[in-house]
Amino acid sequence: MTDFKQANRRGSVMARELFEAARKLFVEGRHQESIDVFSEFLTMRGNTSVVLLSRGVAYLKTGQIDKAIEDFGSVIGMDSQHARAYFYRGTARMSRDEFEKAIIDFDKTIEIKPDYGAAYFARGSAYAQTGNAYEAARNIKTAITFSEGNSQGFSDTFGMVRTQFNKAMALMEGKEESRGMLLTEEEIRLVKKWLEERDN
Repeated sequence: MTDFKQANRRGSVMARELFEAARKLFVEGRHQESIDVFSEFLTMRGNTSVVLLSRGVAYLKTGQIDKAIEDFGSVIGMDSQHARAYFYRGTARMSRDEFEKAIIDFDKTIEIKPDYGAAYFARGSAYAQTGNAYEAARNIKTAITFSEGNSQGFSDTFGMVRTQFNKAMALMEGKEESRGMLLTEEEIRLVKKWLEERDN
């Protein structure tokens, strides 16, 4: 094997080890440290969508919203059909109260991946923040339908938009519109149950 091939192989092994170390830090909740290691990987190997997306989520978890949006935008620039990048960018935009922009990102997520239940849920929360209780309820009902068989996935993703969802639920529960447009008591109970399970 030539020196070049050996060096390239060592570089690939190092990059893989860096990526795994960054993921482990992220899972352990050491988000800033994971950002540092993801950044080191990107310096070593160049931009890859999986690493940019991962670092973007870590930025989001640490409240570095502008950097998160930049990373998600870079992923979208590499792959305009990357549903998760649109979803996370929409989530980041909700953190900045940019609900209309978030809805556009969630629309694109759903266009690419129509069974992405969390995107309906997030879009419903964003609609509630804009005062559109009808679309909020319609989207959250759809999310419930997709999430019934996957409450763990729902609650894992939900942590990203919980503050916005709590605000949305408060707005929707206070509306004096016909009950057919809003969530039923059973739907509200189900969502609250998922939240309690997540918190335990």
